[in-house]
Amino acid sequence: MVLYEGAMQVVPVLLIALFIEPRTIGRSANRTKRRWANMQDRVYAALGAVAFTVSMLVVAGVATAGRGPAAIVIATLSGCMGLLYARIEQRFVQDHGQQHDNVSGDR
Repeated sequence: MVLYEGAMQVVPVLLIALFIEPRTIGRSANRTKRRWANMQDRVYAALGAVAFTVSMLVVAGVATAGRGPAAIVIATLSGCMGLLYARIEQRFVQDHGQQHDNVSGDR
């Protein structure tokens, strides 16, 4: 039961992390990059919705906890974390070469 209750708490935070952060793909990016970012956002949201819905059904007692629902929740949360990691990597690649502080350029 802890898995499902945890998923119901984590999924909204993951979705907030995705949609509150500033867009990493600007208007200057080519069409393929924008399309990839939009598809990534949709997949991320769909995975979050599936994990949240399955967790809610188990916690409410509508569905029984077992290997199937646990596998669905774990797989969808793993997918969400993977997409979030990809977003972080995109940010690092985009910020590479830009200096954010004026301390020293010798690093």
